[in-house]
Amino acid sequence: MRVDVIDGAILVWTAANGQLLVGARGDLALPVAVRQMCAIGTGDLVVLAAEHTHGLLIVHPAATVARLLADLHTHLTAGGHGS
Repeated sequence: MRVDVIDGAILVWTAANGQLLVGARGDLALPVAVRQMCAIGTGDLVVLAAEHTHGLLIVHPAATVARLLADLHTHLTAGGHGS
């Protein structure tokens, strides 16, 4: 398994055999340093996105997703559309 951080998201690639290292409880252990780089604490919510063709799992901090959606909603409503 390979783990990288890009733009505040954690990218996890499967191992050569196509599997991720999942614990006995069904959890995916992410290194503390990686979680700290993305401001993800124990018990924090995340949004997962899978890119099956590349064997990739992307972990987005929920706070990042909320901020992006808020920015989008601000953009959508700024022009006075729908009134």
